Amino acid sequence: MNGSNTRTSPKRILNILEEILLDPDSFTAKKISHKLKIPLATIYRHIDTLCEEKYIIPTGTKKYIPGPKIRNIILNSLPYEPNFTLRRSHLRKLTNDIQETVSLSIPIGTKLVYFDRIEFHWPMQLNLEAGDHLPLHASASGKLYLSCLKEKEAIEIFKNIKTPKTAKNTIIEITQFKNELKKINSNKYAFDDEEWFNGMVGLSVPIFNKNNELCFCLSTHTAKSRKNIEDLKKILPSMQTAALNLKKILFKD
Repeated sequence: MNGSNTRTSPKRILNILEEILLDPDSFTAKKISHKLKIPLATIYRHIDTLCEEKYIIPTGTKKYIPGPKIRNIILNSLPYEPNFTLRRSHLRKLTNDIQETVSLSIPIGTKLVYFDRIEFHWPMQLNLEAGDHLPLHASASGKLYLSCLKEKEAIEIFKNIKTPKTAKNTIIEITQFKNELKKINSNKYAFDDEEWFNGMVGLSVPIFNKNNELCFCLSTHTAKSRKNIEDLKKILPSMQTAALNLKKILFKD
């Protein structure tokens, strides 16, 4: 990107926002200043504006994550993606194959948010809407997400949750949770064995982007009276196949 593309203020702000969101872990104001050929003072001024307007928020470690406005833009724009119909056809096929409701969630900052769901019409359902947050410590997708973070960060989030048990198997002990994350990281899938709600079990598999970063969680939750953990293991191959097919759609060149 050359300097002629970054002369005007609107373009500068958009280019700075793009650099932050595409690679927040290696972001520094000096690096972007050099790359975009924008004065450092201007970089800081535009970052302040983006923070004030809630497009990004500082993390306290000289890094920034998407703010409320960006999250809303992402969630509201996903239904209009070019491959929306094809994506939903794969979700619907999976729903019919496993005869359970399936959901897609997306990690945004330190939250995991539902954005799509295809229901299978059982009388007992977990009612979640697009934009709802999942408990990171108790849901299959939440634990899968935390297992993809650095252990120190994941455990810090776990400590900060400070929530009592919501079900009989909710993990509240740090050592046990560390072991759970290691197992999930090794297996590349996660179960919820009555950790979120009593009488409910769940399974979640990851969808990674081309940089092997977790971008979506594909999951199902069901009453234990219909399927137990052993039953969920039997549908794991169908979930993993669907995840691979969705990856091709979601990250199509």
